[in-house]
Order: sequence, then structure tokens, then C-alpha cells
Amino acid sequence: MPNEELGRLCFVIMPFGEKDDHGKLIDFDAVYRQIIKPAVEALTQDRIRIHCLRCDEVEKAGLIHERMINYILDAEVAVVDISTANPNVYYELGVRHALRDRVTVLIRREGTRNPFNIAGMNTIDYDDSSPEKIAQAQSMIRSFIRNGLLSSTRDSLVHAAVPGLEISSRQGAIAASRVHRYAPANAPGREIRLITGNLRNVNLNSGAADDQIDIWVSSENINMQMARVFDASISALIRYLGARRDDVGDIVEDTIADELRAKMRGRQQVNPGMVVSTGSGSLADSHHVRRIFHVAAVYGVIGGGYHPIAQVEQCITAALLQADRESARAEKAGEKPYRSIVLPLLTTGSGSSSLVDNARKQLDAARNYLEARAAVTRLDRVYFLAPTKRHLSALQVALAELGMAEVGAGDAAPVTVLPATQPGHCTSTDSAHAVDGTKAGAPGSGAAGAAP
Repeated sequence: MPNEELGRLCFVIMPFGEKDDHGKLIDFDAVYRQIIKPAVEALTQDRIRIHCLRCDEVEKAGLIHERMINYILDAEVAVVDISTANPNVYYELGVRHALRDRVTVLIRREGTRNPFNIAGMNTIDYDDSSPEKIAQAQSMIRSFIRNGLLSSTRDSLVHAAVPGLEISSRQGAIAASRVHRYAPANAPGREIRLITGNLRNVNLNSGAADDQIDIWVSSENINMQMARVFDASISALIRYLGARRDDVGDIVEDTIADELRAKMRGRQQVNPGMVVSTGSGSLADSHHVRRIFHVAAVYGVIGGGYHPIAQVEQCITAALLQADRESARAEKAGEKPYRSIVLPLLTTGSGSSSLVDNARKQLDAARNYLEARAAVTRLDRVYFLAPTKRHLSALQVALAELGMAEVGAGDAAPVTVLPATQPGHCTSTDSAHAVDGTKAGAPGSGAAGAAP
């Protein structure tokens, strides 16, 4: 991904050119160049990588209206200038409020009044008559965007009126399994890696044992109920691939789920963030996975679905610590320690949390662990699964914001992907390799990702 594209997107919705506003001529192109764009790009000072875009700046063939809707949906931030009561702007604002629940910043020329339907919404006034007033507007826009990205507060009237509204965008599944490497500054010999593609293809293509991932992590609910095998989740895929199956692929023994159930010893639930370790069942032979870690990343509410636990990034730390504990026991028994682990991005389905912000917290937890325990950890490779272009982009942006550059960028060799022939499901036990994105889902799957 080119450096200029490696960042969040702020899409600007506003009139173009010069427009009359109650007898005053406004040059909206100048407003964009002098106020909006500098304000957005100044967020780099807050270690937020973001670039600004208006629809007229996109040099692509195709339908402009389709591109506009895609940008409105995909942009993490939108700045909307409601001056002159432009009908196109109001239409696009309505689309934005329907598609995204947060970080839509309204601005207007000083003296403009909001119409009745958005009268109660916070709006930034701007005046381009002096450098001081321009700087003041820039500061306000920058502050609104920064605070919006750091908050889970909704600013969409649509999502406030319809709680739980879920809008799906094109996931852009990645076919090839490719590795991107990043080295924490204070953890010599350790790496954080991104691995693309479907989890079921991980470890199948590793030529050397040192390239194989020892531990797969599965997101579960606090009841430690694995997902049903036909669910589109990591838990479901792991459950199916780890089970003993007959010649036509039917499950004969639900190996990992049965072991997890036995580990619970009749308990109804575990504490949020806890890790329960199981074997990998059939994954040990098929994918060379040694352990499956089940992390309690979501909790269920009767009639209300599943919700992420607070500070879900603590699951990352708990999983890495569990890996080192099991390495110590393995070494005492004369066995090899666990050198690698693959994690999904936890609780990255719908909701107000930003995918980039989730990725940043979880990657930071992994980096902090490797740096704090550099002298003692047996882990030398921590992988995060990127099953879609959206996940990969979020992980790369988060790493850039954390100040971590890719090692040998562009040199990663693609790995041949084997065709998937059986339905999959994901769970957390003794074997795991690539990880799909996850979200709160059906019982047993703390997370749901791209369909296996």
C-alpha cells in the first residue's frame, strides 16, 4: 500500500466553486484548501494518520454517484459544510447518517442557521475573513475529529433512533496468504506480523517448521460455548477443522468443543478476558497446530445479543502470557516451547468502535508485551489475521500510527493458497493458524469473520 494511502480517510461533503449565500459570495474551494484540509492533515501531530478527500479529487472512471456513496460509507470521518442549504449536501449528509453512526462533523459559514431537523446538532462556525479566525476554525475541526475518533459517542440521528442498526460494507476478502513483518523497537528478535487470507489456509503452505504457527486463538463468549460449525466465524472453523470427521466430512467426534466443555467442569462462565487452553484435535495433523486458546471476549445479554467486554485488548496480553506459561511447562517436560501465535482482531463486527482503533489497542498490547518481556518470553512471532482488505488496511494504519514500519516492505512473498473444500468454523483450542476478523455473534463465537 503506498504511503500516501496508508491512513484513515476523511471524506468532505460540501458545495464546489463559488456559491451565493444570502448575497455573500463564498468560494468553497478556498474553504476546502484553507480551512478543512489543513485542519484534517494537522491530526498527524496527534499521531492520527488521515488524508482528506473531496469527490472531485478522485480521478477514476465510473459513476460518480456510486463512488460518492462508497466514500461516504468507507470514510472513518466526514466533514459536511451545510452553508447555503445545498440540497446535494443535505442528501449526502442523510446518507452518511444512515450508513455511519459517528464522526460526522458539521461546519457552516458564520451566520448560517441549521434547519429544524438538525437544529440540535453541534456545528462549527467558520469565518475566512482573517488568519486568526481561520486558525480558530481549523483548531475546532481538528478537535472535533480527534475527540470523535477517541469516543464511542454517536452523532447520527438515525443510529440514535434505531439502536443496533447494522450496515455491512464490502469486505474485500483476500485470497492470497501473505505475511507482512514489523519489528518492535525494544524487543530484539521479536516480530509482530500480519497474515492475510483465510485461517484455514494458514500452516498448510509453510515449508519449514519454524514458519508454522503453534497456537491459534479463538474468540468465545464468557460461557465458553463454541460457535456452530456453519457460522461464519473463527470459532466455528476451528471447531470443524479440529473435529474427527468421516470420509464424507461429517463430524464423528467434536474433539475441541468436547475438551473445552470438560475444562469448564460444570461452570456456567469464566471471567471476561480469561483464556482457556485446549488441544488442537485434528488440526495437529492437518495444520500442525499445537494448541488452541479460547479467549472470553464477549458476553451475552438475553434478548440483546452479544457485546464486547471492556478493554478487550487485555485478551491479547492474557493469551501471550498463557503461551509463555505453557512454554515453561513444555520445556520442563523436555518439549519445544511455543514460538508463535495467531490472533484475530477481536470484536470487529458492527458497532460504534472504529476498526482502526480496535486494531491499534490490540497491536499496542502485543507490542508492549513483547517489549516488557523481551528477555524472558519464548514467543518470537505474534501474528494478527487479516482476512479482508478492510482488516489489512486497519492493521497497517494502526501500526503506522504506533510508529512501526514494515520490515522489508514489498518483499513479502505470496504463499500458494490451497482451495477450500469443506465448510469451516472457528473456535479456540490446541491448533490455530490464520485468523479471520471477529465480532460478537452466536453462542460459542465471540467473534465472527469472513465466511470460511
